[in-house]
Amino acid sequence: MLSALVDARDSSTNVSLEFKDRGELIHVPEHVKAVTFSDTVLLFTRGETEADLRALTIVVSQMFSNSLYNRVPIRIGVAKGDLFVNFERSMYAGPALIEAYHVGEASQWLGVTFAPSVADEVAALGLVAGDRGTKGSAVVVPWSVPLKASVEDMKVLNWPALMALQLKVEPPFTTESFYQIFEPTFGPYAELPQDVRVKYENTVAFFNAQYAAHVA
Repeated sequence: MLSALVDARDSSTNVSLEFKDRGELIHVPEHVKAVTFSDTVLLFTRGETEADLRALTIVVSQMFSNSLYNRVPIRIGVAKGDLFVNFERSMYAGPALIEAYHVGEASQWLGVTFAPSVADEVAALGLVAGDRGTKGSAVVVPWSVPLKASVEDMKVLNWPALMALQLKVEPPFTTESFYQIFEPTFGPYAELPQDVRVKYENTVAFFNAQYAAHVA
């Protein structure tokens, strides 16, 4: 499982991104750094330019997609702010790290949630998922995100639209059919604790709604 997560990390970060509408080529390793602690991956940029944010957003979307493909269920929180790094002593700290951790961990689903510190800025990038020549769907969308103790309106990654062309089975999905790829690792869906089943139910509700809107 950890090897699959690292594979998803490497295949997402060791790439270059071409934005033809902007005439821009971004070499991701020059903008996004990755550090792994056990089952947690920390992605961060050295600066706060628009190119940094565009690169990080695409890397996050690719890592989420690649993780699902590798049958690794993950949650991602994205924040903006100060991060203090000492590579030689493997020290990482700062309010941005704490905010991203809390946003990701609090979300009761598999998905990518943008913290208030970065939500409006990432939405303003205007990234679109879809075939060339079509209207497409916004990469960042509003959603009532289920949390551990409440539901909060937040900006999230529209990963169903981004993965629409990769699907081998036509949606909508049931929770049980979506969970099948994880069953060899985590066991039968019916035997999962109730709070874990709810995470998959919330994920499928989001997927079916966003996929339907994307193909409409």
